[in-house]
Amino acid sequence: MGIKENNIPSIYNYCDRWCEKCAFTSRCLNYKFGERLENSIDNQDEINKLFWELFDDNLEDTYNVIERNESKSNEFIEKVDDDSSFGDNYDFNIEDDDEDSGDDFRLKHLIAESNEAAILSKEYINLVTNWFKNTKEKIGDEIDEFILSDDALIKLSDAIEVIQWYYFFIYPKVMRALQGKDEDLFEDEFPKDSDGSAKIALIAVERSISAWGYVYMKLNAFNDSVYSIIQQLVNLQHAIEAEFPNARNFIRPGFDEINNK
Repeated sequence: MGIKENNIPSIYNYCDRWCEKCAFTSRCLNYKFGERLENSIDNQDEINKLFWELFDDNLEDTYNVIERNESKSNEFIEKVDDDSSFGDNYDFNIEDDDEDSGDDFRLKHLIAESNEAAILSKEYINLVTNWFKNTKEKIGDEIDEFILSDDALIKLSDAIEVIQWYYFFIYPKVMRALQGKDEDLFEDEFPKDSDGSAKIALIAVERSISAWGYVYMKLNAFNDSVYSIIQQLVNLQHAIEAEFPNARNFIRPGFDEINNK
């Protein structure tokens, strides 16, 4: 089929589906099956690798912001009114094709939904949805002008793009991890798929923390609301880590292998 033989098997099973920002598209069979031209892949991979390295650096700065504002942590994170919530109106349910296992599936889904990590990740959707709505209402198109005029190494538009990509991504990954946890109890000889799903959720959370930290440093007028969102993500991070203590040890094909050349 004209596909190169340097693909990393199953790399696409534990990715964030953001091909445009991935440093491994040249080695991903799933990507190559798409309608893209291979002559631009290799150079773009290097650009994308540098993109995420910048956000990794900014993550440490964001954690420093959190430490400086520890005294504020109990003053924020208010529940979002259900009537104004976009996330609660979004259908996250996954259809189960097996009628015999339907009841069991729904029970697992309900149990997973009651988990702290699932609750926090769903609340995060509501917080972000309302933040963008309120920001637009307060300063209108000025935020777009500010984003476009930013000439820093990391642009505000980059941070906004990262936030918008991941804020609906985290909840389904958390739910997949939670719903698959029981099944993985019997898979002692193999890496647990639930840990893999939890790990990519953690990565999405950390990248979101870094992006919100950049927004915090750029849009001073919204520091309080942005800080509350960052704190929500930190709480979510801790909840995922508590539920999946081995998630960070999961080796994702390609991404986490020492020799991935």
